[in-house]
Amino acid sequence: MLKKHPLSLYLVWIAILVLLPLPLIIILNSALVDSPSRLAIYDAGVIAYTWWLGIVFLSTRPRWLDRLIGLPAMYFIHGMVGVLALVVATIHVQLSFSMHAIIRNTGHIAWYLAIFGVLYASFFLSGWLVDRFPIAQKLKNKLQFFFKYQLSIWIHRLNFVMIGLIWLHVQVIPRISSITAFVVVFDIYTVVSLGTYAWYKFVSPSSEKRSGQVLCNSQVSDHVRQLHIQLGPDSAKVLPGDFYFLSFPKVAGVSKESHPFSVTDIQKSKSKREITFTIQTSGDFTKSLSRVSEGDRVNLEGPFGRFDKIISGDSDKTPLVLIGMGTGLAPLVDITRAYSKIRATHLMWSLHEEETDIFDEQLASLNIQASKLKFEKHLHRFKLDDYQNLLTQTEIKRGRFIIVGPARGVLETEKILHSLGVSRSHLTDERLTM
Repeated sequence: MLKKHPLSLYLVWIAILVLLPLPLIIILNSALVDSPSRLAIYDAGVIAYTWWLGIVFLSTRPRWLDRLIGLPAMYFIHGMVGVLALVVATIHVQLSFSMHAIIRNTGHIAWYLAIFGVLYASFFLSGWLVDRFPIAQKLKNKLQFFFKYQLSIWIHRLNFVMIGLIWLHVQVIPRISSITAFVVVFDIYTVVSLGTYAWYKFVSPSSEKRSGQVLCNSQVSDHVRQLHIQLGPDSAKVLPGDFYFLSFPKVAGVSKESHPFSVTDIQKSKSKREITFTIQTSGDFTKSLSRVSEGDRVNLEGPFGRFDKIISGDSDKTPLVLIGMGTGLAPLVDITRAYSKIRATHLMWSLHEEETDIFDEQLASLNIQASKLKFEKHLHRFKLDDYQNLLTQTEIKRGRFIIVGPARGVLETEKILHSLGVSRSHLTDERLTM
């Protein structure tokens, strides 16, 4: 377990679960005179609140944290801490009692909102259920006719109402509000967390958000289009396998919410930098991208990604096996271009028949005949016998596997590879859930 994840990931868990609530717990338990069991009930409420504030901070997607642990890990922490906070809050709600209506009602309403938020996010905003249960995926697809992604984001923001109710709940408890040091630190936590989110969302033109210009928007198949975008001169360095969150604030008919897409191609020169995105048009946002025209402004948040850091951390003698499914090949093309010259690289692409031509331009730029590069193109998913025939024992025992595609396909592929003898610590993925 410890070998599979970086030390920084465990430090983030410790920081959020232990270090974040610790100052408030120390102050409260030092100043409040009560039995240990009653103090534990108060502590449960404080811990849940600070964990929810930690979640708000994570929702700003700090790039420095992405480079340390990766955005998928950040999202996992976000979701799991939310569930743990609800569990601890439930202990607090069920074991505490107050005669004051405002104290009781603010606490209970916040708790109901927390329950609804966790259930809703688990189904509509994560892959915890839909990635593993086909019936859940089918139900979600039907319900998304009404609960579209943008609506789901706004529903999820009811968490801020919950946080406001909890803040008020604490302020009107006389025994707590009389502890000046606790209230001051409690309010500082709240202001810093919500202020960081507000700055990130509504104010900051920070280094995380850059403007670019659409150079070309072309339909390359019935369900796939490619966006060529010129980055601004102040844009951050893009690494192979990175992705951005894109939004088009000035284009009518396109949601203002940002969505993540992997970079297929990076073109650099002294005067400009251009990147290409290959996007499957299967959802409301991606279908609306046909309205984007040459010259339109695009906001880019990022780049994010840890593929390059993981790959560069391996020995040059470690074989690199890249498995892309459909448009999941997008981030793997530039990784292949960057590494196939210096280490054995095996690029495997499974696709539907209508997708055969979508990466022609990018694949043509690769030296497929290079001695260190192998390439397979396969209609439909690779099966167990395909991997047995195509992978060498060296790749199975020592290779670094990068897998990108639909979440269920990625999970099935990892299960097959592990059954062949690939260590789970050598499996890295990016699941196209949203």
